[in-house]
Amino acid sequence: MSSAGSRPFTLIERLSLWLSGFCMIGMIVLILAEVVLRGAFNSTTEHSDELVGYLLVGVSFFSLALCQGQGAFHRVEMVQARLGPRGKALSALLFDLLSLGYVALTGWYFLQFVMSSWRREAQASTVLATPLWIPETVMVVGAVMLLVMLARAVVDDVRRLAS
Repeated sequence: MSSAGSRPFTLIERLSLWLSGFCMIGMIVLILAEVVLRGAFNSTTEHSDELVGYLLVGVSFFSLALCQGQGAFHRVEMVQARLGPRGKALSALLFDLLSLGYVALTGWYFLQFVMSSWRREAQASTVLATPLWIPETVMVVGAVMLLVMLARAVVDDVRRLAS
C-alpha cells in the first residue's frame, strides 16, 4: 500500500478536513462561551448542548473521507502480515469493495431518512426546534465523500493487482 502521507490531499480530503475542522472550532467556541457565561455572568446560551451535539455529528461524518484517504482506519495487521503482495492486494480490494457496498447502502438509507424528515417537517423537540433534515444531511454528505474515497481506493486496488 502506498504511503498516504507522502501525497498531497485530494479535493475531497481537503473538503473533509475543512468541514470537520469548522465543526470542531464551532464546538470549541460554543463550549468556551458556555463556560465563560456560566462562570462570569451566571448565565447560559441555553442551546449550546444541542448545537454542540449537531457539530459532533459533523466532525464524525465529515472526517470519514479524510481518514479513508490517509489510511487512518484500523487494519487487521496480523492477517496482512501473513499474506504476500498479491494476497494483500486482493484482501484490500475485497475489504474496499465490501466497505463501498456497505457505505452505499447506509448512505441510501441516510438519504431516505433525510427525505422523510423533510416531508414530515420533523423538528427537534427543543426550544430551537431545529428542522431535523439539517443535521441529518451531514450524514448523507459525509457518506458521499467517503464513497468517493472508497471508489478511489477500489480503483487503486485494481491497478495494484493489475501491475
